[in-house]
Amino acid sequence: MRRSRKTLCAALLAVFLTGVATPVVAQESNGVDWAAVLRALGIALDSWRLSPFPRSTPTPQPTATHTGPPATATRTPTATRTAPPTATPGSNLGQLAFGEAPGLAPAQRLASALIVFPYVVSQGNRDTRIQLLNLSDRDIRVNCFYVRDAGEPFGCLEIGFVVGLTPQQPLSWMASDGANNPLTFSAVPPFSGVGELKCAVMPDIPDLVAHNALQGRAVVFDSLAGDTVGYGAVGFQRLIPGAFAGAVSLDGFTYEECPERLHFQVLTRQSGGPSSTLVLTPCEQDLLTQTPTTTVVQMQIVNEFEQVFSSSTRFTCHSVTSFSSLGTLSKSTLGTDTAHLVLRGVSSPLIGLVIDRFNGGPDNSLHTSANDPYLEGGSPALVTFP
Repeated sequence: MRRSRKTLCAALLAVFLTGVATPVVAQESNGVDWAAVLRALGIALDSWRLSPFPRSTPTPQPTATHTGPPATATRTPTATRTAPPTATPGSNLGQLAFGEAPGLAPAQRLASALIVFPYVVSQGNRDTRIQLLNLSDRDIRVNCFYVRDAGEPFGCLEIGFVVGLTPQQPLSWMASDGANNPLTFSAVPPFSGVGELKCAVMPDIPDLVAHNALQGRAVVFDSLAGDTVGYGAVGFQRLIPGAFAGAVSLDGFTYEECPERLHFQVLTRQSGGPSSTLVLTPCEQDLLTQTPTTTVVQMQIVNEFEQVFSSSTRFTCHSVTSFSSLGTLSKSTLGTDTAHLVLRGVSSPLIGLVIDRFNGGPDNSLHTSANDPYLEGGSPALVTFP
């Protein structure tokens, strides 16, 4: 009975493998010629290989070389950082939302040498509570700059100041009021408008522990509406010891690199509903000569059906854009309630934030929330302080 079942299976396989000349079933011995079966299967597989499944071809990544630490460094680093590529879902189709982004994004939630607040508001009923925290056991001095877009023909408006922080000291102020600390002989000027804040540690010794000492947080609130948006400042660590000379080289060797791409999971704009806001600021900035930074922003939007849409925009100094101005981010265009938004700066890498706005709760009231991005890959940039 077992032999007849094998014979029947072999006969069915012979029918399936059509076009094979070698007989599969041995007629005299009533057994299975397994060598003929394997030859037939090989012929079939060879014919199937004529139409292979598509496979992505890995793109070789350039290997960064360094000639050594800058002349200001007093000792060589004890550890080296490698920058393997970070893959995103999908095949390498030459699109922003797919492929690979080389380099390393800056690690967050750590004491840093440079921090960036991408969203500072002091306008009408809205104000911002800013907090700096010295996490080291040493006194530090911090060089800070507010930057906002003053419009044509003024370009970027910059307001600089220096504050001192004692060991483990927090310093907090309202953007509209500023602050004055007679103990450390430092003051913060008031700020008006919508912009960003960059702060760099100026250590008195070259050790890394003196550089990487700062963290920050901001809360933007509306005194009438009652909504708040709280977020942590984006931090960049110093990677090798050395003096602070004003130029913060975010190259992945001296300091951590800027992110190559920003990834957001966003709510699309509903018809008749509130519109979320996209906040962007450039990593590359010359605060010494007050030269405005202008960059094109490439956008890829992936809806819930994994359909990819593309768009682009352009801004100078600082950008706050409503989703209502970006037609691609509407539900009527994408067909879904949520989307995966991927951003990349062309002339300068970006730092950004999305302010989600949506109706909810029993009374269908307006709610706001800070939407921090996932940082992917690394891209070099230079921030020059006076």
